[in-house]
Amino acid sequence: MEAPAAPRDPRLTAPTPDVTRRPPPRELAKILSDCRDLAVHRLMLAFSSMLDRVGDLLMDRASRTDIREEQTLYLDARALLKSERSSLMAEFEQRLRRRVDDRIAGREEPKTDFANVDPTKLTLVDNSAMDESVVTGNITRIVENACHDELALLNRGLGHLLGKPDLETADNPIAPAAIVDSFTDALRQVKTESRIKFQILKELNQASLGDIASIYGDINRHLANLRVMPSSRPNLVNRAAGDHRRQQAAEAREMREMREARERAQAEQTAAAEVDVMALFRRMFGNASSLAHGTPMGGLPQGMGHGMPQGMPQMPQGMPQGMSRMPMDGGAPTGGAGYGEFPEIAMPGGLPPVSFAPMAPTPSGYVPGAPIIATPVLHEGLTRLQAGQSSFDLGGGATVHFSGIPDGLHNVLRDLQESPLGKKANQLESMTIEMVAMLFDFIFETRDLPDGIKALLARLQIPVLKAAMLDGAFFAKKSHPSRLLVNALAEAGRGWSPAMGNEDPLYRKLDVIVHRILDGFSDDLAIFDELRVDLEAFLAEEERNAEANINSSAEEINLRDRAEIAANVARGEVERRIEASPVPKFLAGFLRDRWQPAMGRVYAAAGDDSEAWGAAVSTLEDLVWSVQPKRTAEDRKHLVALLPSLLKRLTAGVHGQSWPPEVRESFMSNLVEAHAAAVKPTYAHVESPTAAVAEAAKVQAEVAKAAGDERAAKQAEALADAMGPAEPAPPVAEPVVLEDQYLEIARSLERGMWIEFEGDDGQLAFAKLAWISPLRGTYLFTNRQGQKALSMTAEELAERFRADRARPVEAEPLLDRALTTVIGQLETRLAAEPA
Repeated sequence: MEAPAAPRDPRLTAPTPDVTRRPPPRELAKILSDCRDLAVHRLMLAFSSMLDRVGDLLMDRASRTDIREEQTLYLDARALLKSERSSLMAEFEQRLRRRVDDRIAGREEPKTDFANVDPTKLTLVDNSAMDESVVTGNITRIVENACHDELALLNRGLGHLLGKPDLETADNPIAPAAIVDSFTDALRQVKTESRIKFQILKELNQASLGDIASIYGDINRHLANLRVMPSSRPNLVNRAAGDHRRQQAAEAREMREMREARERAQAEQTAAAEVDVMALFRRMFGNASSLAHGTPMGGLPQGMGHGMPQGMPQMPQGMPQGMSRMPMDGGAPTGGAGYGEFPEIAMPGGLPPVSFAPMAPTPSGYVPGAPIIATPVLHEGLTRLQAGQSSFDLGGGATVHFSGIPDGLHNVLRDLQESPLGKKANQLESMTIEMVAMLFDFIFETRDLPDGIKALLARLQIPVLKAAMLDGAFFAKKSHPSRLLVNALAEAGRGWSPAMGNEDPLYRKLDVIVHRILDGFSDDLAIFDELRVDLEAFLAEEERNAEANINSSAEEINLRDRAEIAANVARGEVERRIEASPVPKFLAGFLRDRWQPAMGRVYAAAGDDSEAWGAAVSTLEDLVWSVQPKRTAEDRKHLVALLPSLLKRLTAGVHGQSWPPEVRESFMSNLVEAHAAAVKPTYAHVESPTAAVAEAAKVQAEVAKAAGDERAAKQAEALADAMGPAEPAPPVAEPVVLEDQYLEIARSLERGMWIEFEGDDGQLAFAKLAWISPLRGTYLFTNRQGQKALSMTAEELAERFRADRARPVEAEPLLDRALTTVIGQLETRLAAEPA
């Protein structure tokens, strides 16, 4: 017989009194319109700022990749954002307003009725469309997670205005999906290649979207000020008391989990959005309920998990200290708070899951998340592998035969997956092993590290996996101590090369740190922070020691650049005077060969605002003026008075130069002749007295030749040549500068960035941009000791980029890049999986 229904509690069926007023229709439309305008206006500002950050991200990626196609893609996407920004934002605003208005009015987008579709007109979905759908879905999900509290309140307020008290986020007129879809639709209208538009979407996925939460918060405050925000959702639960309590417990747990996730997101928010790894896990494994029922590993995406178990391991008798059983009613685990971050995983045989207690916070302030690991034998096996044990027995005839500390670039986590120990892992543990294995696959394949450093990092595979197992926040938090240490080791390792050998102080330091992790890491992340601080102190000391070498090389470049600039300035001053006034050939030769270098030395030593430079320019001008025609008595008197000091200044200026006596005497003789011509009354009205002397000398040479006086003819010809007009200086060949993406990347480099150079022998070496000349922008690249200096201009570096003899090294931390790549690979696999 069916048991009688439990009496209803009148408190559960009575609606909660709501003092919130409901505006009349005209005022309601005004309020909704104001909310729309506020949201659109703020979103335009937010997206404009976000697109600036996307442009910076694209430029940063272009400067770090060595693949030309990728560089071109990033720079083309950045250029598109610059050229099409105004039209894109205008289209975005138009589509967003229309979408919000349609949702407020209840107009839904038409859905395809597949029952009436002509099968002959069906086509396969374009891969690019599928990729776009994955990215936009991920952006929407990140925004919804980041704005959960504000959205819940906004749903309540707009639902009250629209007469839909149970309004869900999907139906909210200004929900994240409406915003993201409007921007995506606007981007589709831009006329360019699909791959460029898709790249912009991918970068937007990495940009910070936290501004949207503040926009929702402002709208909520606006509604609260108008007294149209319900204080709480009416409680219309109509269930038995037991069901109600369970529902309340579930809702409380869900709210607690979301609040904790929100707090973690706020604490961890950085310039780029963190990877939503748990969402990815849920998509791979299904929802928590499916996991709780022991979904087999066949539910993993195709191609995932080498050797992952097809069933769950049997729990051993008894559980080690620090572990607790998961309550069967779905409450929080007794082993520590925060377990709700992860799906609950049921163990075979009806046993509840096991939870390791969360690790203690580190002295640096990092708070670990809930553990992933729940299989005691796996934890014990990882500990033994980290200690270097191999060939140990797991019981039941199962033996582990591989070593957890590899020699060289070997991924021992692949061995773990295929081993009996790996087959004891549950689904979430297996997924964690796969992801960490993929991280190390990326490390082994990257060109940004010498193989010797990769081999050192390879020895940390088991400790890093343990850290990820014991702290479920490993993938989500860039501030995770083990991630920070591995990133620091990789960054430091760029300063080592095989030629330095294993006795190099840096290599020895990295080796010591790796050994300390292997020997000392158990269940306390503080050791990673301690060793990172130790490494940073070592590197800071090395950098101080290298500074002297860098300063010495920088001074040499500075002097060379200053000398080159001085030579160019002096040449310009001399040529400008020669072009402005008639100057005889002998004097132009002196100015170019003797006086110009003297002026260059003065400029390099004292600069162009010094008294010495002013005196050198005055001497140049006086010398040129001295050979011009003197048409007045005052000019002639001035020349006579000027000559003693002028000759003295000339002698002092060329002091120290190699000037053969016969050449000097010839110059002085020609100068006397020029001065004599300048003061002759017969030459007072000619443009150039020296040119007139040259013409007369030519006539004398012909007369002497006719008379057979060869000596007189040669003297006359020499005088004519010396006094003839100076020829313009040949134009300086300006180097052809190719303005392209390679030059833009070269010009955008900053101090501290690393470049991989290929030598003439084909060997690769990493060098750091240690100094940039303030005079000519010359780059100084050195090794970490400040030695083996290599200097070049941005144009010369760009030429190496074009020839693929140099490439920028990624500045983004190693594990952050690895995780981004891994997530992208997994997203691609998921997108390819049939629904």
